[in-house]
Amino acid sequence: MAGRADSPDTAAARPSLLARIKSRLWGEAAGDAPLAAEPGFVAGAHAAAEVVPPLSPLVLRQWLWGPGFHQPGNTEYVLKLVKPFGLTPAMSMLDVAAGLGGAARTIAEEFGTYITGLERDPELARLGMEMSIAAGKQKHAPVSAIDPESFELRTGAFDCILGRGSTYMVQDKERFMRVLILGLKQRGQLLLTDYVIEPSLAQRPEYAMWAGLQPFRPALWTVQQYADCFKSLGFDVRITEDITHDVKMQIVLGWDNLVQNVDIKALPRAHKLQIVAEAEHWVKTIIALDSGVVKGYRFYALAGSARPPLSSIRKAR
Repeated sequence: MAGRADSPDTAAARPSLLARIKSRLWGEAAGDAPLAAEPGFVAGAHAAAEVVPPLSPLVLRQWLWGPGFHQPGNTEYVLKLVKPFGLTPAMSMLDVAAGLGGAARTIAEEFGTYITGLERDPELARLGMEMSIAAGKQKHAPVSAIDPESFELRTGAFDCILGRGSTYMVQDKERFMRVLILGLKQRGQLLLTDYVIEPSLAQRPEYAMWAGLQPFRPALWTVQQYADCFKSLGFDVRITEDITHDVKMQIVLGWDNLVQNVDIKALPRAHKLQIVAEAEHWVKTIIALDSGVVKGYRFYALAGSARPPLSSIRKAR
Protein backbone atom coordinates (compact mmCIF):
# COMPACT_ATOMS: atom_id res chain seq x y z
CA MET A 1 0.00 0.00 0.00
CA ALA A 2 1.12 3.57 -0.56
CA GLY A 3 3.44 4.91 2.09
CA ARG A 4 3.95 1.60 3.89
CA ALA A 5 7.41 0.70 5.10
CA ASP A 6 8.82 -2.59 3.92
CA SER A 7 8.12 -5.56 6.15
CA PRO A 8 11.15 -7.54 7.38
CA ASP A 9 10.53 -10.03 4.55
CA THR A 10 10.74 -7.46 1.74
CA ALA A 11 13.45 -5.37 3.40
CA ALA A 12 15.68 -8.44 3.46
CA ALA A 13 14.63 -9.73 0.06
CA ARG A 14 17.57 -8.42 -1.93
CA PRO A 15 20.38 -10.02 0.07
CA SER A 16 18.54 -13.09 1.32
CA LEU A 17 16.13 -14.40 -1.35
CA LEU A 18 18.80 -15.77 -3.67
CA ALA A 19 20.84 -17.08 -0.75
CA ARG A 20 17.82 -18.93 0.64
CA ILE A 21 17.05 -20.53 -2.71
CA LYS A 22 20.67 -21.60 -3.22
CA SER A 23 20.77 -23.03 0.28
CA ARG A 24 17.77 -25.22 -0.48
CA LEU A 25 19.24 -26.25 -3.84
CA TRP A 26 22.59 -27.54 -2.72
CA GLY A 27 23.24 -26.70 0.92
CA GLU A 28 21.30 -29.66 2.31
CA ALA A 29 23.21 -32.37 0.43
CA ALA A 30 26.56 -33.07 2.07
CA GLY A 31 29.43 -33.22 -0.37
CA ASP A 32 27.61 -31.48 -3.22
CA ALA A 33 29.79 -29.10 -5.18
CA PRO A 34 28.46 -25.55 -5.55
CA LEU A 35 26.23 -25.15 -8.59
CA ALA A 36 27.92 -21.92 -9.59
CA ALA A 37 31.14 -20.12 -8.84
CA GLU A 38 29.51 -16.68 -8.61
CA PRO A 39 25.99 -15.20 -8.70
CA GLY A 40 26.19 -14.20 -12.35
CA PHE A 41 26.67 -17.69 -13.77
CA VAL A 42 25.12 -18.78 -17.07
CA ALA A 43 22.88 -21.72 -16.30
CA GLY A 44 23.05 -23.24 -19.76
CA ALA A 45 26.81 -23.61 -19.66
CA HIS A 46 26.65 -25.73 -16.51
CA ALA A 47 23.57 -27.69 -17.51
CA ALA A 48 24.74 -28.64 -20.99
CA ALA A 49 26.29 -31.91 -19.87
CA GLU A 50 23.11 -33.19 -18.26
CA VAL A 51 20.85 -35.19 -20.52
CA VAL A 52 17.52 -34.13 -19.04
CA PRO A 53 14.69 -32.19 -20.65
CA PRO A 54 14.81 -28.51 -19.63
CA LEU A 55 12.38 -27.30 -17.03
CA SER A 56 9.70 -25.22 -18.72
CA PRO A 57 9.86 -21.60 -17.47
CA LEU A 58 6.06 -21.63 -17.35
CA VAL A 59 6.04 -24.72 -15.12
CA LEU A 60 8.56 -23.01 -12.84
CA ARG A 61 6.50 -19.83 -12.60
CA GLN A 62 3.37 -21.80 -11.79
CA TRP A 63 5.31 -23.39 -8.94
CA LEU A 64 5.69 -19.83 -7.67
CA TRP A 65 2.17 -18.43 -8.02
CA GLY A 66 -0.10 -21.37 -8.74
CA PRO A 67 -1.64 -23.17 -11.74
CA GLY A 68 -2.35 -20.74 -14.56
CA PHE A 69 -0.37 -17.86 -13.00
CA HIS A 70 2.92 -16.85 -14.61
CA GLN A 71 3.48 -13.42 -13.01
CA PRO A 72 3.48 -12.22 -9.38
CA GLY A 73 0.05 -12.58 -7.82
CA ASN A 74 -1.78 -15.73 -6.72
CA THR A 75 -5.48 -16.62 -6.51
CA GLU A 76 -6.01 -14.75 -3.25
CA TYR A 77 -4.35 -11.62 -4.65
CA VAL A 78 -6.45 -11.60 -7.82
CA LEU A 79 -9.75 -12.01 -5.95
CA LYS A 80 -8.82 -9.14 -3.64
CA LEU A 81 -7.79 -7.02 -6.63
CA VAL A 82 -11.13 -7.33 -8.45
CA LYS A 83 -13.28 -6.80 -5.35
CA PRO A 84 -14.21 -3.21 -6.41
CA PHE A 85 -15.90 -4.60 -9.55
CA GLY A 86 -18.71 -6.19 -7.54
CA LEU A 87 -18.83 -9.05 -10.04
CA THR A 88 -21.98 -11.12 -10.68
CA PRO A 89 -22.91 -13.80 -13.25
CA ALA A 90 -24.83 -11.15 -15.20
CA MET A 91 -21.68 -9.11 -15.86
CA SER A 92 -19.23 -9.39 -18.76
CA MET A 93 -15.53 -8.87 -18.20
CA LEU A 94 -12.32 -8.59 -20.23
CA ASP A 95 -8.88 -9.64 -19.02
CA VAL A 96 -6.61 -7.80 -21.43
CA ALA A 97 -3.38 -9.46 -20.26
CA ALA A 98 -4.65 -12.95 -19.55
CA GLY A 99 -1.42 -14.92 -19.73
CA LEU A 100 -2.23 -18.57 -19.02
CA GLY A 101 -5.75 -17.60 -17.98
CA GLY A 102 -5.37 -18.40 -14.30
CA ALA A 103 -6.89 -15.12 -13.16
CA ALA A 104 -9.80 -15.40 -15.60
CA ARG A 105 -10.64 -18.97 -14.53
CA THR A 106 -10.36 -18.02 -10.86
CA ILE A 107 -12.76 -15.11 -11.28
CA ALA A 108 -15.18 -17.15 -13.40
CA GLU A 109 -15.21 -19.91 -10.79
CA GLU A 110 -15.71 -17.49 -7.89
CA PHE A 111 -18.36 -15.20 -9.40
CA GLY A 112 -19.82 -17.04 -12.39
CA THR A 113 -18.83 -14.10 -14.59
CA TYR A 114 -18.10 -14.63 -18.29
CA ILE A 115 -14.57 -13.40 -18.99
CA THR A 116 -12.85 -12.88 -22.32
CA GLY A 117 -9.09 -13.37 -21.99
CA LEU A 118 -6.71 -11.66 -24.42
CA GLU A 119 -2.95 -12.24 -24.43
CA ARG A 120 -0.19 -10.82 -26.65
CA ASP A 121 2.08 -13.91 -26.47
CA PRO A 122 0.57 -16.50 -28.87
CA GLU A 123 2.09 -19.45 -27.01
CA LEU A 124 0.74 -18.26 -23.65
CA ALA A 125 -2.67 -17.73 -25.25
CA ARG A 126 -2.65 -21.22 -26.79
CA LEU A 127 -1.69 -22.90 -23.53
CA GLY A 128 -4.16 -20.74 -21.61
CA MET A 129 -7.00 -21.85 -23.87
CA GLU A 130 -5.96 -25.48 -23.47
CA MET A 131 -6.06 -25.04 -19.69
CA SER A 132 -9.51 -23.42 -19.87
CA ILE A 133 -10.79 -26.33 -21.95
CA ALA A 134 -9.28 -28.84 -19.52
CA ALA A 135 -11.00 -27.03 -16.65
CA GLY A 136 -14.35 -26.92 -18.47
CA LYS A 137 -14.10 -23.11 -18.65
CA GLN A 138 -13.79 -22.70 -22.42
CA LYS A 139 -17.00 -20.63 -22.49
CA HIS A 140 -16.60 -18.79 -19.20
CA ALA A 141 -12.87 -18.00 -19.60
CA PRO A 142 -11.60 -18.40 -23.19
CA VAL A 143 -8.12 -17.07 -24.01
CA SER A 144 -6.99 -15.86 -27.44
CA ALA A 145 -4.03 -13.97 -28.87
CA ILE A 146 -3.99 -10.30 -29.84
CA ASP A 147 -1.55 -7.64 -30.98
CA PRO A 148 -1.97 -4.88 -28.35
CA GLU A 149 -0.72 -2.29 -30.83
CA SER A 150 -3.54 -2.90 -33.31
CA PHE A 151 -6.42 -4.79 -31.64
CA GLU A 152 -9.99 -3.48 -31.49
CA LEU A 153 -12.98 -4.20 -29.26
CA ARG A 154 -16.69 -4.19 -29.92
CA THR A 155 -18.21 -0.94 -28.66
CA GLY A 156 -19.76 -1.19 -25.20
CA ALA A 157 -19.10 -4.91 -24.89
CA PHE A 158 -17.84 -5.14 -21.29
CA ASP A 159 -18.91 -4.12 -17.81
CA CYS A 160 -15.34 -4.44 -16.48
CA ILE A 161 -11.81 -4.59 -17.87
CA LEU A 162 -8.83 -5.92 -15.91
CA GLY A 163 -5.25 -5.35 -17.04
CA ARG A 164 -2.39 -6.71 -14.92
CA GLY A 165 0.83 -5.50 -16.53
CA SER A 166 -1.06 -4.88 -19.76
CA THR A 167 0.35 -1.48 -20.78
CA TYR A 168 4.00 -1.13 -19.79
CA MET A 169 5.29 -2.92 -22.91
CA VAL A 170 2.78 -1.29 -25.27
CA GLN A 171 4.40 1.42 -27.38
CA ASP A 172 1.21 3.30 -28.38
CA LYS A 173 -0.44 3.42 -24.99
CA GLU A 174 -2.87 6.20 -25.86
CA ARG A 175 -4.38 4.12 -28.66
CA PHE A 176 -4.53 1.11 -26.32
CA MET A 177 -6.45 3.15 -23.74
CA ARG A 178 -8.83 4.47 -26.40
CA VAL A 179 -9.65 0.90 -27.40
CA LEU A 180 -10.33 -0.03 -23.78
CA ILE A 181 -12.75 2.82 -23.16
CA LEU A 182 -14.49 2.07 -26.44
CA GLY A 183 -15.01 -1.51 -25.26
CA LEU A 184 -16.53 -0.49 -21.93
CA LYS A 185 -20.19 0.17 -21.29
CA GLN A 186 -21.11 3.60 -19.98
CA ARG A 187 -19.84 3.77 -16.38
CA GLY A 188 -17.99 0.53 -17.02
CA GLN A 189 -15.06 -0.18 -14.73
CA LEU A 190 -11.35 -0.27 -15.59
CA LEU A 191 -8.69 -1.68 -13.26
CA LEU A 192 -5.03 -1.55 -14.29
CA THR A 193 -1.96 -2.56 -12.32
CA ASP A 194 1.30 -1.73 -14.00
CA TYR A 195 4.85 -0.46 -13.78
CA VAL A 196 5.52 3.28 -13.97
CA ILE A 197 8.80 5.16 -14.23
CA GLU A 198 10.37 7.92 -12.17
CA PRO A 199 11.92 10.15 -14.90
CA SER A 200 14.59 11.67 -12.66
CA LEU A 201 16.04 8.18 -12.08
CA ALA A 202 15.63 6.77 -15.59
CA GLN A 203 19.37 6.76 -16.30
CA ARG A 204 20.20 4.62 -13.31
CA PRO A 205 21.65 1.18 -14.12
CA GLU A 206 18.83 -0.54 -12.24
CA TYR A 207 16.41 0.51 -14.97
CA ALA A 208 18.49 -0.94 -17.81
CA MET A 209 18.94 -4.14 -15.79
CA TRP A 210 15.19 -4.45 -15.23
CA ALA A 211 14.25 -3.52 -18.81
CA GLY A 212 16.55 -6.23 -20.15
CA LEU A 213 14.54 -8.87 -18.28
CA GLN A 214 11.25 -8.06 -20.02
CA PRO A 215 9.88 -10.22 -22.89
CA PHE A 216 9.07 -7.12 -24.98
CA ARG A 217 10.64 -3.65 -24.99
CA PRO A 218 9.23 -1.58 -22.12
CA ALA A 219 7.82 1.89 -22.80
CA LEU A 220 6.95 3.12 -19.32
CA TRP A 221 4.75 6.11 -18.56
CA THR A 222 4.84 8.28 -15.48
CA VAL A 223 1.89 8.44 -13.10
CA GLN A 224 1.12 11.90 -14.50
CA GLN A 225 0.97 10.56 -18.07
CA TYR A 226 -1.61 7.98 -17.01
CA ALA A 227 -3.59 10.68 -15.21
CA ASP A 228 -3.52 12.96 -18.28
CA CYS A 229 -4.59 10.13 -20.59
CA PHE A 230 -7.47 9.07 -18.33
CA LYS A 231 -8.66 12.67 -18.14
CA SER A 232 -8.48 13.19 -21.92
CA LEU A 233 -10.59 10.07 -22.49
CA GLY A 234 -13.24 11.06 -19.96
CA PHE A 235 -12.43 8.43 -17.35
CA ASP A 236 -13.51 9.15 -13.79
CA VAL A 237 -10.43 8.04 -11.86
CA ARG A 238 -11.29 6.82 -8.37
CA ILE A 239 -8.01 5.21 -7.22
CA THR A 240 -4.37 5.98 -8.01
CA GLU A 241 -2.26 3.92 -5.63
CA ASP A 242 1.41 3.02 -5.25
CA ILE A 243 1.46 -0.78 -4.88
CA THR A 244 5.23 -1.28 -5.10
CA HIS A 245 5.22 -2.94 -1.67
CA ASP A 246 2.54 -5.39 -2.79
CA VAL A 247 4.44 -6.30 -5.96
CA LYS A 248 7.55 -7.09 -3.93
CA MET A 249 5.51 -9.07 -1.42
CA GLN A 250 3.96 -11.20 -4.17
CA ILE A 251 7.43 -12.00 -5.52
CA VAL A 252 8.69 -13.05 -2.09
CA LEU A 253 5.52 -15.02 -1.29
CA GLY A 254 5.90 -16.88 -4.59
CA TRP A 255 9.38 -18.04 -3.68
CA ASP A 256 8.27 -19.00 -0.20
CA ASN A 257 5.54 -21.09 -1.85
CA LEU A 258 8.06 -22.85 -4.10
CA VAL A 259 10.48 -23.58 -1.27
CA GLN A 260 7.69 -25.01 0.90
CA ASN A 261 5.87 -27.06 -1.74
CA VAL A 262 8.43 -28.26 -4.30
CA ASP A 263 10.83 -31.09 -3.47
CA ILE A 264 13.88 -29.19 -4.70
CA LYS A 265 16.37 -31.82 -3.53
CA ALA A 266 14.81 -34.39 -5.87
CA LEU A 267 15.22 -32.23 -8.98
CA PRO A 268 17.95 -32.81 -11.57
CA ARG A 269 20.96 -30.52 -11.31
CA ALA A 270 20.04 -28.73 -14.54
CA HIS A 271 16.61 -27.87 -13.16
CA LYS A 272 18.16 -26.50 -9.98
CA LEU A 273 20.29 -24.21 -12.11
CA GLN A 274 17.19 -22.93 -13.88
CA ILE A 275 15.54 -22.21 -10.53
CA VAL A 276 18.55 -20.17 -9.40
CA ALA A 277 18.53 -18.24 -12.69
CA GLU A 278 14.82 -17.50 -12.19
CA ALA A 279 15.50 -16.35 -8.63
CA GLU A 280 18.18 -13.98 -9.95
CA HIS A 281 15.61 -12.58 -12.40
CA TRP A 282 13.20 -11.66 -9.59
CA VAL A 283 15.92 -10.38 -7.26
CA LYS A 284 16.87 -7.92 -10.03
CA THR A 285 13.23 -6.85 -10.25
CA ILE A 286 13.18 -6.22 -6.49
CA ILE A 287 16.40 -4.21 -6.79
CA ALA A 288 14.81 -2.01 -9.49
CA LEU A 289 11.71 -1.50 -7.34
CA ASP A 290 13.82 -0.68 -4.28
CA SER A 291 15.81 1.88 -6.27
CA GLY A 292 12.64 3.85 -7.02
CA VAL A 293 13.27 4.01 -10.75
CA VAL A 294 10.36 1.61 -11.35
CA LYS A 295 7.22 1.49 -9.23
CA GLY A 296 4.05 -0.58 -9.22
CA TYR A 297 0.75 1.34 -9.47
CA ARG A 298 -2.94 0.54 -9.39
CA PHE A 299 -5.49 2.61 -11.30
CA TYR A 300 -9.24 2.17 -10.90
CA ALA A 301 -11.55 4.28 -13.06
CA LEU A 302 -15.07 4.49 -14.46
CA ALA A 303 -15.81 5.15 -18.11
CA GLY A 304 -17.58 8.43 -18.84
CA SER A 305 -20.39 8.97 -21.31
CA ALA A 306 -18.13 10.49 -23.99
CA ARG A 307 -16.25 7.99 -26.14
CA PRO A 308 -13.47 8.48 -28.69
CA PRO A 309 -14.70 7.92 -32.25
CA LEU A 310 -13.71 4.59 -33.77
CA SER A 311 -12.13 6.45 -36.68
CA SER A 312 -9.63 8.13 -34.35
CA ILE A 313 -8.53 4.72 -33.08
CA ARG A 314 -8.05 3.27 -36.53
CA LYS A 315 -6.14 6.33 -37.75
CA ALA A 316 -3.72 5.87 -34.84
CA ARG A 317 -2.67 2.44 -36.07
